Amino acid sequence: MRIVKRLTWMAGVVVVSGITAKTSWAGGDPAAGKVVFDTICHRCHAALPYTGRVGDRLAAFLANPKRVNPKTAMTFPGLRSRKQIEDVIAYITSAH
Repeated sequence: MRIVKRLTWMAGVVVVSGITAKTSWAGGDPAAGKVVFDTICHRCHAALPYTGRVGDRLAAFLANPKRVNPKTAMTFPGLRSRKQIEDVIAYITSAH
């Protein structure tokens, strides 16, 4: 229950702070994003580059997939920090 509250709070911070896919990857580090992607996301996701399927809600989706899309098949609760989100977005939107 405690982790759910924390993730809910983090998702709120992401949304309230106005993070969108357009602004959040500007400060991200693609190399650090690759590490996060390979450790967490690659368990289920292998398709790169990012196709834009989630659109401008990508940062909020990575913070809490079920909140952005309640019908998502993802069981992952979301990335822990804004930096991880920015780094992953920088990685998946880069030309590798």
